[in-house]
Amino acid sequence: MTIPNEGKLITAQIRLYLHRPVEPGKMAWTEVDRILRDVSYETVLGLNHAITECHVYERSRERHWRETGENPPVAERGKTYNRIYAEVRGIMKTAASRIASMTVRTAVTKYRKSLQNIHSLKQSVPSYRLGHPVLLRAGSGGAVIWCDHGSYFFRGTFQNRDYDPARIAFLLDTFRLEKSRKAILDRVIAGEYRLGVCQVARDRRRRWFVRIAYSFARPEIGRDPSVCVGVSLGLAHPFCCTLNNGRGRLDCNEAQVIERFRWQIRKRIGGCQGGLKFSSRGGHGRMKSLSPVLRLSEKEKNFRDTKFHQYTSRIVEFAVKHNAGLIQIERLERFQADRKVVLGDWAIADFYSKLNYKARLAGIEVLEIDGQNAGRRCSECGRIDTASRTDHADFLCTSCGYSSHKDYNMARNMAIPGIEKLIVDEVAKTLCAEREARSLQD
Repeated sequence: MTIPNEGKLITAQIRLYLHRPVEPGKMAWTEVDRILRDVSYETVLGLNHAITECHVYERSRERHWRETGENPPVAERGKTYNRIYAEVRGIMKTAASRIASMTVRTAVTKYRKSLQNIHSLKQSVPSYRLGHPVLLRAGSGGAVIWCDHGSYFFRGTFQNRDYDPARIAFLLDTFRLEKSRKAILDRVIAGEYRLGVCQVARDRRRRWFVRIAYSFARPEIGRDPSVCVGVSLGLAHPFCCTLNNGRGRLDCNEAQVIERFRWQIRKRIGGCQGGLKFSSRGGHGRMKSLSPVLRLSEKEKNFRDTKFHQYTSRIVEFAVKHNAGLIQIERLERFQADRKVVLGDWAIADFYSKLNYKARLAGIEVLEIDGQNAGRRCSECGRIDTASRTDHADFLCTSCGYSSHKDYNMARNMAIPGIEKLIVDEVAKTLCAEREARSLQD
C-alpha cells in the first residue's frame, strides 16, 4: 500500500496497557518503573526549558525588529534551535537522544501554535507538569511493534548507551482487546498504517500504558457538498440537528438525565468535602481521605466522555445517512464564554475534537462559524428580532408568525450555507431601517 502525503492522511490513536517487561529477561517491574519515571521527569524538565528558551528568543526577535525594522537572519534561528537541543540534551542525561529530539520538537511546535494567543494576552507561556508522557518516535532506534504467536509486543529505546538497559520490550495487554483494535495493530505491523509517535505514560492507578499513534489514507467518499447539517448545542437540549433541505431532524432529549447525574455527583462530593473540613489529618492521610472525591470526579469524567462519544456518533451517523458533506456548528469560543447551554459545564472542547475526528473518518467537513444573532433570526423569513425569543424554549417570529422550539430554529439557521454573511446583511438592513425611521420622526 502506498501511503500518501501528510495532507491526505487521517491520524488516530489506540491506547494499550503494558502487561510485563520481556526484554531484557528477568527484569523486575520495580526497576522498569524507576527507569520510566526518571525519563518522564527528564522529559518534563526538557519541555519546560525548551519552551522557555523559545519565548526568550521570540522576545529578542521582537526587540531586534523594533530596533532595526528587520527580522534576525534565518541562520540565527537554526543556531538557536541547535543551542536549545544541546541544552536539553544536557538536562536529559539518561534519556535517549531521540527522546530529547522529540521533546524539543514538541515544545517548539506547541509554542508556535500558542504564539498568537500569547501576543494577544489570551494565554500565558505554556508549561508542563509532572507525569507527561515519554515521546518515542517510530523506527528501529525508537518505537517498534511486532506480533509473535498471537501476542503483541512493544519495544522502545528509553535510555542512552551509557545506561543499561537502553531498550526495553513489553508484552501488550491485548488479551481482552476487541477484534477491530487487533486489526489496527495488524495493519500497523504489516505497514498498511503508518506508525507515528508513541507516548508512554502512567495513569492514576500507577499502571503504565502506551498511546500508539497511527495514520492511514483518507477514504475517498463521495459526499454531497450541497447537503449541510446544522448543529445547535442548545439551552433545553444537549444538541439538535437538522438539514438545509428540511428533510431530516435529530433531537436529543437527555437534558434531565445529565442534570440529575450532575446533581447527584455534586451532592456526594459536597458531603465528602464537608467531612474533610473538620479533619485534622494531613500529609498522606489527607490524600487518602480525598480519594472518594477523586473517584467521584473520575466517575463524572467517564460519564461525560461516554455522552460525548454517543452524541458525536449520532451527529455523524445522521450526516452519513443523508449523505451530507458539511457540518456547521458554532465556534468553540462562544461556548467557552457562555455556560448556559446544557453541556456548558463540561469540557466542551472535547466534544468538538471528537466530532472533528469522527467526521474526518466519514469524509465530512466540519466548519465552525460565527453564530452570533443566529438564535434571534427567524429560519423561515430571515427576520432578526430579540423579541422573537419568547421564553426559555419557544421561538415566535414577530414578522411572519413562525413558531418552533428555539434550539430547532437555531439548528435550521446553522444549516444554511453562508449564514454568517446573511446575518451581517440582515443586521445592517435592520439598523438602516431603524435610522430612517428615527430620521422621519425627527
